[in-house]
Amino acid sequence: MKKIVNFIIFSAVLVMLTNFEAKTQILDRQGVIDSLTTMDPQIVQYFPRWKVCEPDLLVQIYQSFLYHGYPESNLSREDIQILAAPREFDYDPFEILMINCGSESMNATEIEATFSDVLVGFLAGNLFYSGMLRGEPNDFARRDYCFTDLPTQAPITPSQADIITDYLDRPTNVDHAFTLSLFEQGMKIGETGFWLRSIMGTDQVGYHFWSAGESKILLQRPLYINTDRETSKGIPYLINAHLGGGYRLSSGLANNNSLLSWVADRTLNAGPGGKLVFGTDVHAWFHPAFGIGLNVELPMQDIGTQTIDFGSYGKMENFDRAVQFDPSDPRPYDITHTVPLLRATGQFTAFYHWWLDKKNPENYFRFDFGINYTEVREAALYIEPTEIGPITKITNEGVDGLMTYKPNDVADWMFFKVSYRSQAAFPFGASIQMSNQVFLARIFIPLFGDWFYLEGKYSTIMRDPRPFEIQNFFMFSPVIRLTI
Repeated sequence: MKKIVNFIIFSAVLVMLTNFEAKTQILDRQGVIDSLTTMDPQIVQYFPRWKVCEPDLLVQIYQSFLYHGYPESNLSREDIQILAAPREFDYDPFEILMINCGSESMNATEIEATFSDVLVGFLAGNLFYSGMLRGEPNDFARRDYCFTDLPTQAPITPSQADIITDYLDRPTNVDHAFTLSLFEQGMKIGETGFWLRSIMGTDQVGYHFWSAGESKILLQRPLYINTDRETSKGIPYLINAHLGGGYRLSSGLANNNSLLSWVADRTLNAGPGGKLVFGTDVHAWFHPAFGIGLNVELPMQDIGTQTIDFGSYGKMENFDRAVQFDPSDPRPYDITHTVPLLRATGQFTAFYHWWLDKKNPENYFRFDFGINYTEVREAALYIEPTEIGPITKITNEGVDGLMTYKPNDVADWMFFKVSYRSQAAFPFGASIQMSNQVFLARIFIPLFGDWFYLEGKYSTIMRDPRPFEIQNFFMFSPVIRLTI
């Protein structure tokens, strides 16, 4: 009998200990979740996180923080992040563990006491933001509002905006990127840091889109890795170089392109033979935000005398016959037109990268200041009769009266550019530039999410325009931006 009583007592104690251990495990799990609210970067970095960019939700969350007494100076309407527990299945909604607004945060308990079930349902994917309830359990839980997933295995910071020096054209925070617009097409080739770019126009001298009469294909190659831990995220390489070639465009002439017939016609051309394009940015090892840049575009062939297609060159009529063959030249032809050709261009600049707050790197500036060289030469156009019919030629040999346009005033030599980019919930950017006494402004804004943008460029001549220049030239383009 005593053994039976002892067995019953032992069993009861065992059951109590088992229940206590189970409860302890539950409490421990809850303690782990509670510990996440302290934002320990060693733990939080492995959990799902995303940044909200839906305007209505941003306002609601911001106002909730403000209403519950959080300091307004610590809050940011554009920097709102969600931390959630991992899901077992794709069709499970998220369990919201933390909401960050600027540098302030609420843990799960505070969220439950502060936010409505509907708002939490939207954020977690339990409710469609459009207002519909989720259907069958095999329906995938969705967050159908604007958001951007944040990478795991990276410590969380007060702002998850990456330190990017070129958000739209050449982002530094992704392995693969693809950009497509009328102005430029670019592709990043994996983790190599290589960029392959196709560019229309010569923005460096103020002649954007087809107003320059030329395009170029470039390969940008990183040459020296930045080992400085504080700046390597935004500036991964201390030296970048690009090498490529320029070629002549036939687009942009009168009645040449009906789809873009509303865009101003051009007169300027790239010369025959193409160009060699080379450039580099060299960052100072002692202060990588500062550096010097060089860009050179050199014609690979003299103008000489070339046979051309009359309709593929921009030209100006030689009304007063001021341009004519030298009396010693044996060619007995009339020069009917002059053809302006964009020749050598180049810039040598000093630049500086500046983030208003590196801990919250959403507002970025780049300043460039230096010298510019732009050269445009005229060639004479004449028609030569032959046995097979008339042929059109251009030449700068044995001709009097041809003009060469090079820097004359100090202002012609000056190059100045300021670029600004906001990398918050709604990334946009703008820049202004003065080069060759041409003012060039650029802006890009998001239209849909983080992949579809609208970009516009406007230039105006700040001196008396030359015969081949467009006084005011505006062009815009949709931009598709895909990153992995």
